[in-house]
Amino acid sequence: MPERGSLDALFWKALLVAGALWLLYLCLDIVLLTLSALVLAAAILPLADSLQKRRVPRAVTVCGLYAIGLGVLTLLVALLVPVVGEQAQILSQRLPQFYQTLNGWIASARIGLGRFSGGRAFELPPIGLERIGPLAQTLVERSLQATRGLFTGAFAALLVLFVAGYIVVDRRRLADGLLRFVPRPSRTRTAKVATDVMRRMGGYIRGQMIVSACAAALLTIGLMIVGFEAPLLIGVLAGALNFVPYLGSTVSFILAILLALNSSVFTIVGVVAVFVIEQFLEGHFLVPYFTGRQVELHPLAVLAALIVGANLAGVLGALVAVPLTAGIDAVLQDVYLKAIEQKNVG
Repeated sequence: MPERGSLDALFWKALLVAGALWLLYLCLDIVLLTLSALVLAAAILPLADSLQKRRVPRAVTVCGLYAIGLGVLTLLVALLVPVVGEQAQILSQRLPQFYQTLNGWIASARIGLGRFSGGRAFELPPIGLERIGPLAQTLVERSLQATRGLFTGAFAALLVLFVAGYIVVDRRRLADGLLRFVPRPSRTRTAKVATDVMRRMGGYIRGQMIVSACAAALLTIGLMIVGFEAPLLIGVLAGALNFVPYLGSTVSFILAILLALNSSVFTIVGVVAVFVIEQFLEGHFLVPYFTGRQVELHPLAVLAALIVGANLAGVLGALVAVPLTAGIDAVLQDVYLKAIEQKNVG
């Protein structure tokens, strides 16, 4: 039987772990911001290390990347917002026609629906431009409440950029300071595991950026070819939401199908074909090449991480869930699985 002292020690360790997890949950917002900064820093570190070998200061690399990112974002907004706004306005003006088309389809299927509606005519509730304003206002209000206000979101983004830049610039001193808390015989192995964790987390972000850009370009060009009325709107939406796996393609596909219902059968079939081709290319070539080799996670593990992250912390939780899971997987493989393999071999 285990001794009394060992049981007491185990109890206090379990209590300490439970208290730490509860504290992390209470400070979930701060933890998420810290994780976001760490993931962003992991994505920048390889470039900063490479340029430092060419005597380019790390601070210059960070400032240069931020300046380039801001410039690209400004250029995209200047070029895309007018076009996307025009396409969105055209589509909103055609909502009444879209409503009539759906009612016509329902009327043609009235015989099949009669047994469910008691023979009464079934029509959609009226929809028009006058109903879009209140709906949009409600969506905006709820979005602002979910993010605790636009100012708070902007401040959080600036804080993440600042912390990520600080991690990149002062990486060596931060790493040495953290390693002081590790026993000396384990420092080399711990540094190796930490390097692998940062590599996989940063690789996910870099790969997902490339995949999102490719998905947006493929959908925009494909929808333009089949004669869809708002290809840029769907492409930009898919690319922006694609940072969360499965979200961008799902939302953009549903919206594209709804908007294409008012078009010809050829356009509807073409929209479906474009999304099928894009998903095939993304799933078999883009994601495995740009993201899969870095993250090294099974698709079911990615899906589970997204569900847990979204339930705990919404969109931000879903964004950091996959790279965090990749980092935890790297730690478990090195600390646990390799130890078991060495034990079995020995």
